[in-house]
Amino acid sequence: MKEYFQSIVKELFKNIQSDEFLIINFDAEESSFVRLNKGKIRQPGSVKQISVSLSLSNREKRNLKSYIRLNGSLKRDLATLIRTLNYLRRELPDLPKDPYLLFSTSIKSTDVSSIQQVFDDRENLDYIFSKIKSLDLVGIYSSGYIYTGLANSLGQFNWHSDYSFSFDYSIYNESNNAIKLNYSSKNWSNDDFDLILEQGIKKLSILSKPLQTIQKGEYTVYLEPSALNEILDMMSWGGFSYKANKIGTSPLHLLNKGEKSLHQSVSIDENIKDGLSANFNSDGFIKPETINMISNGKFSESLTSPRSSLEYSVDHNASSTSEYPSSIDMSPGKIAEHEILSTINSGIYISNLWYLNFSDRNNGRMTGLTRFGCFVVEAGELVAPINTMRFDDSVYSMLGDNLIGLTEKRELLIDSGSYEERSTSSARLPGAVINNFKMTL
Repeated sequence: MKEYFQSIVKELFKNIQSDEFLIINFDAEESSFVRLNKGKIRQPGSVKQISVSLSLSNREKRNLKSYIRLNGSLKRDLATLIRTLNYLRRELPDLPKDPYLLFSTSIKSTDVSSIQQVFDDRENLDYIFSKIKSLDLVGIYSSGYIYTGLANSLGQFNWHSDYSFSFDYSIYNESNNAIKLNYSSKNWSNDDFDLILEQGIKKLSILSKPLQTIQKGEYTVYLEPSALNEILDMMSWGGFSYKANKIGTSPLHLLNKGEKSLHQSVSIDENIKDGLSANFNSDGFIKPETINMISNGKFSESLTSPRSSLEYSVDHNASSTSEYPSSIDMSPGKIAEHEILSTINSGIYISNLWYLNFSDRNNGRMTGLTRFGCFVVEAGELVAPINTMRFDDSVYSMLGDNLIGLTEKRELLIDSGSYEERSTSSARLPGAVINNFKMTL
C-alpha cells in the first residue's frame, strides 16, 4: 500500500502549479470478516478498499476538497485523480476565503509501521472453535491492516500502518439470555482469550437464575471497563474540545473552568503512541505522543485543532477538526480484580450500558440503560441477574465524590465499528466501583 500511495503522490505533484498547495490524504484497509452463529462460520469475507482525499488551496486562502474511492488500478486511479484535481482547480477561484485555513508548512515526515504478525486468522479461529464447541455463540471476528498516509506539495510524506483484531460476540443460555464479550488487541493471546471466555461462562450460569427486580434508588455499583467506556464516550462529545469548552457546550466545561473536579485518582490521556490512530492529522501537523487531558481529577489540556488555534489565537496540539479523542488511556487504580465483589459488598455488577444520552449536558449529567450481564451482588457474591434499569447521574458524582476506586487491571477496547471502514478508535480503561449510583426506573 505504501508503494502504491507513493506512486500516486509522485504523479499528482507533477500536475501542481506554482501558486497551488495540495494535500493528499490516503486511507486504506485490508480486512477479514467472519460472522459466527451457533458456534459455526456463517459468512466469511474480506475487504480491500482505498480512499483518497485531495485538498487544494491557493495563496488567497481559498480551499476545496474532494473525496474519491479508488479501485487499486494505478493507471485508472491516476486518471480519476487528475480529473478531480483539474475540477478543484477550476472551481477554486469562485470560493470565498477561509479565514481559519491552516496547514503545516514545516516538513516533518514520519513512518510508523507495525511489525508483521506471525499468526494468521485461521489459527485464531481454529483456537476459538476448539473452545466454544458446547456454546451457543453469535459474533463477528474482524482483523487486518489499516493504512493512513499524507503527502503535501512541499515534500512532506507521512505513513502509518497498524494491525488489529476484534472478536465481538455473545454467548447464550437456554432461555436465550446473553452475555456480551469482546476480545480485541494488536496481538493474539490464547491465555487472554481463555480468561475472557471463562469469565463470561461463569456469568452465563448466574444469568440462568430467576430475574431479580430491583427498585429505583442509589446503589454501590461496579462498572466493567466496557460500561465505563460508554460513560467516557459521552464525556468525549465535546468534553475535551477546546472550542466546545470555549463556547460552553462541553459537558465538562465546569471542570475546564475549575468550578468542579473529579476524584484525584482520575487521570485521562490521549495516548497516540500506544493507540491505533495515525500520529499526524489531515493538515500535516504531527500529534504529540501523549496529551494529558485530565490529571488527578483536574482539567489539564484540551484537544485543540489548527482551526481553533486560529479562531481563538491559541496554540494547537494537532487535534482533528472534531477535537474528539481517538486513543483514550485512563490510569489504573488500586482495586485488585479479586477484590471487586468484596468492595461492592451489596450492590450491582454492571457489565454493559447502552442508549446513553445527556439529561443535563451543562452539568455533565447523562442517562442510559443497563444491558447484557448485570447482576445483584450480596455479601460479595453475584447472586442473580437484574431487570433492565435506567440510570441518571452526573460524571462529577460517578467519577468524583462517589468514586470508591478504580481497578488495577485495565482492558484495551478497540472500537469494533466498521461503517464505511474499520474504526481506529480505542480506549484502555480500568473498571470503576461507584457509590450512590442513581437508578431511576
